[in-house]
Amino acid sequence: MEADKRSAWLRKLDAECPYQVVLPRAQLADDSEIMDFLIAYVGKFDMYVEDDYAAFVRYCFEDPLDAEIFRARFEPKIERFRLAG
Repeated sequence: MEADKRSAWLRKLDAECPYQVVLPRAQLADDSEIMDFLIAYVGKFDMYVEDDYAAFVRYCFEDPLDAEIFRARFEPKIERFRLAG
């Protein structure tokens, strides 16, 4: 896709589905689980590869609740730093 067309498409997508979750592609061993979830439970959504190396996938949602449920289910769980004391 040409850069101008991609930019126009991304602007349209951002307007239609502004609630977005970016996941690292390397950690997604089974994309079918994500697709099954999206098709079964989410209203309007779209997705695209974030960069030329397909290292990240951006999932875009029309409804903020869909985005939050998706994030809670599929975002990698990392332990946050804790301050000593």
